Amino acid sequence: MNIGLSIVICTYNGVERLHNVLEHINNLIIPIGLDYEVLIVDNASTDGTKDWIDKSNLSSNWKFKLSVISESIPGLNFARLKGVRNAHFDWILFCDDDNLLDSKYLQFWHHTIHNYSDVGAIGGCGIPMLEIPEPDWFNRYKHSYAVGPQHESMGYLKHGGSLYGAGMFILKTPVLELLDRGFNMVMSDRNGEMLSSGGDLEWCYLLQLSGWKLYYNEKMIFHHQISTSRLLWSYYLKLKSGIASGAGLLFTYQFLFKYGNKNTHSFLLIYLFHVIKSLFVYIYAFIKLNLFFKTSLKNENELALAILKSKTSSYFGHLNEANMHYNKIKFFFNASV
Repeated sequence: MNIGLSIVICTYNGVERLHNVLEHINNLIIPIGLDYEVLIVDNASTDGTKDWIDKSNLSSNWKFKLSVISESIPGLNFARLKGVRNAHFDWILFCDDDNLLDSKYLQFWHHTIHNYSDVGAIGGCGIPMLEIPEPDWFNRYKHSYAVGPQHESMGYLKHGGSLYGAGMFILKTPVLELLDRGFNMVMSDRNGEMLSSGGDLEWCYLLQLSGWKLYYNEKMIFHHQISTSRLLWSYYLKLKSGIASGAGLLFTYQFLFKYGNKNTHSFLLIYLFHVIKSLFVYIYAFIKLNLFFKTSLKNENELALAILKSKTSSYFGHLNEANMHYNKIKFFFNASV
């Protein structure tokens, strides 16, 4: 049976990056018998993305069918979902508009799905591609940029694990079936200049709750272009705050993976415990670092405060939404995890 693949590229003002991304897709070694397409989702861009793609289709000799669709609601997860719904094939590759895929990327994916039929998502290994020498802190925190190994070795991830969205393959049908029955995803992901995050985790969690496994293939390599502006410490603080801002909503999934099927009262008690704990930890850290170690409020301490502040705000702000989402998950998955 032939397997098809839809490569979904979501972009916000990414005209300057797209040609290089498409050139690398054009140079992919395509497995024998594989049907594939490339869809670009223009997520409320203001840089003429659609016009550029129309001209590119006329002037470039792409080996693939290139289509462009628009998603007017800002947010990476909205754009990805729009691409998934318009894709012709069941397997989806989320290729960001700054990802340069290695020529053998599809070959290693193809080999994986033929040898592991229970896999619903597969992640590769991103290699940073920088315009300047990396900052001294970058290697320690590079995973936040979707680069570096995603597991200690190639193979299955533990239940409740996750992959970063850049360069990730997913099966669309299990998630779309949930959405078509009325389930709502709660994460919106990056929105223009806002760096909220967690949509890739939600895709991974839903696939696992649907009975599929996650797999990390270290042979699947892509280069992740990271601009100089994203290597500023101020940007990284904003990035980590955005990642932490999803803590309250993603807690619903993490609770299920850790504790299994519990009643709503148990969920609320443990959620409230996290609310109180995060608040006291933040207050303690704020007082300690600002009153007693004010001169050393650099890097790690500054980062810790930013994460704690964002996480605390998320737990406080999403209590009702998290509770409703927890009950919805239990309903859709028949209270089994």
